Amino acid sequence: MLSLYIIDHETNAHLLFKQYKFQAHFDFLTGVYNRRKFEETTKALSADTPLFQFALIYMDIDHFKTINDQYGHHEGDQVLKELGLRLKQSIRNTDPAARIGGEEFAVLLPNCSLDKAARIAERIRRTVSDAPIVLTNGEELSVTISLGAAHYPNNTEQPGSLPILADQMLYKAKETGRNRVCFSEKKRMNSMFEFILPI
Repeated sequence: MLSLYIIDHETNAHLLFKQYKFQAHFDFLTGVYNRRKFEETTKALSADTPLFQFALIYMDIDHFKTINDQYGHHEGDQVLKELGLRLKQSIRNTDPAARIGGEEFAVLLPNCSLDKAARIAERIRRTVSDAPIVLTNGEELSVTISLGAAHYPNNTEQPGSLPILADQMLYKAKETGRNRVCFSEKKRMNSMFEFILPI
């Protein structure tokens, strides 16, 4: 009996540890990384910049407050869960993805060219917009996202500035109509221009 108790106790302790580890690293609602783990991963990859080119994508659910107001937070959570699922389906297993705010997500794309990053960002957008999300009440809801992205070393020589650039492009995507990808690209003459992927 004592041995069974010890085994059961150790099993429970192991499960609690796994649960704690999950909560420390992942967003419980969407299953992607939380902000803290994402920032740790990003810093670790940035330290290896001689070996990498990479892109950072920020994305935000369009009119999410309206969704919460009209359908309730429970259905808003359903939208977040589905977005987390579709996001993971749109990227490689090695690409860290995270929920970094209420309705804001981020993806880091290591060893990724500028052109490939732009294609991935557009694929994420289409994965969300092309099929409605089924709410818990059975109703179908069309959801779109806006995305802003930046690339190292095409946009900057300082990897640490990617979050600022990606955030600027996310703002640009929202200001120019939402449901689009805005990517900042650096010309050879060190000037900056933005291009917006067509919907």
